[in-house]
Amino acid sequence: MVDSDKTEGRELFERLVALLRRPSGESEETKASIIKARPELDAFIEAHPHSVPALRLMAEVEERQGNRQQARALIHRAEIEDPWNPEILIIGETLGEAEAASNPHSDPVAAPWLDSKISSTVISPDDLAEKARGAYKLGDLERSYSLSKLAYLLEPKQGHHLLDAWTAGAALDPARTHRELRLLEPEASEEPFLYLALGSIDNVLGRYEEAGFWLDKGLQLQPEDPYLMAMLLNELAYVLARQEGRLDDCLALVRKALEVFPNRSANGFIRDTLGLIYLKRGQNDKALRNLQEAVAKDPGVISRLHLTVAMLRVRDTPGALLQLQAIANSRPTLDTPHLEESQILRRIQNHLSKLEDLLNLGGVEELQEAEKILAELL
Repeated sequence: MVDSDKTEGRELFERLVALLRRPSGESEETKASIIKARPELDAFIEAHPHSVPALRLMAEVEERQGNRQQARALIHRAEIEDPWNPEILIIGETLGEAEAASNPHSDPVAAPWLDSKISSTVISPDDLAEKARGAYKLGDLERSYSLSKLAYLLEPKQGHHLLDAWTAGAALDPARTHRELRLLEPEASEEPFLYLALGSIDNVLGRYEEAGFWLDKGLQLQPEDPYLMAMLLNELAYVLARQEGRLDDCLALVRKALEVFPNRSANGFIRDTLGLIYLKRGQNDKALRNLQEAVAKDPGVISRLHLTVAMLRVRDTPGALLQLQAIANSRPTLDTPHLEESQILRRIQNHLSKLEDLLNLGGVEELQEAEKILAELL
C-alpha cells in the first residue's frame, strides 16, 4: 500500500469508527453518515482485499445495519488473513452468539456476548473449549475451530486446546488448519500438543513422512502427561505402519503406548494400531484378538476394516460379512474426518455386492480375491 493509500485508509477508518462509537440509539444523521461512507469502504476493500482492519470495520457496519450473516462472512475473511488474532476471533464469537440468541431453537441459557476486552479473567478457556465442543456437535465447524483457537490464545500453557482446534479444523479444512498451526511453531516450539496436532493433521491428509517428522519432534520433548505421550507414540506407530518397512519400530512404539496410556477401557484406538501392525506382519491370530478388542471399545470404519481383513485371513466369513455390512451402512463422521475413512467407505460401498458374493461362496480363492479388493486400503 502506498503512502497515499495509507492516508486515505486512516482518514476513512477514523471517520467510520467515530460514527460507530456513538451511543446506541444513534440519530438518523449518524445512520445516514454510515450509509454514505460505506461505498468508500467498499472501494477500499476492493483495492486492498487483505486488509484486516478494513474487513473488521465493514463487518461492524454490516452488523449495525442488521446484516449479521454478511458480518460473520467478513470476520471469517479477516480470520483467514490473520488466523491467530484474538480480537478477530472474539468478534467472530460475538456475532455467533448474537446469531444463536436470535434463533428460536437456541439454548436459552446461552453464555453472555463477548467483547474485545475479553481475557482469561473474564471467561475461562475451558468454558470456551466447552462451547467449541458444543458447536462441533451441532456441525458449526467454523465456530468450533475459532473458539478452540481462542481458548488456546487465552491460556497458551493449556496446550490441549490445540487438540480441540485440530479436531474441528481437520473436519473443516485440514490443509488450512495445517497452515495455521504451522504459524504457531516459532512461539510454541516447546509445546508437544502442537506437534501432535500437526502430525495428526498430516495423517488425515495422508502425508505420512511429514506426520512422522512432527510426531517425532513431539516425542523428543518427552512430555510428562501420559495421555499425550501415548497419543504421540500411537500416532507415530500408525503413520510408520502406513509407510511399510519399519514394523518392528512400530510394534515397539505401540506397545509402549499401551503401557503408558492410563485408561485400559478407552485404549481401543491403540489396540487398532497394534492389530494393523500384526496384520502387516502376517500374525493373523494376534491381529484378530487386538482388532476385536479395538472394535468392541471404539467401533469405527477404520478399525472395522482392519478386523474384516483379519477375519478373512482366519476364514471367519460370517464375521467378515457382518463387519463389511456395518461399514457399508456407515456415514462419514465429524469424529473421524480422515481421508482414509472416506476412501474405505467409498470402496466398500462400491464393491459390497461383489464382496458379499465372494464371502458367501467362501472358497480359498474367493476369500483371497475379497482381501485383494480391500488390501490397498490398509
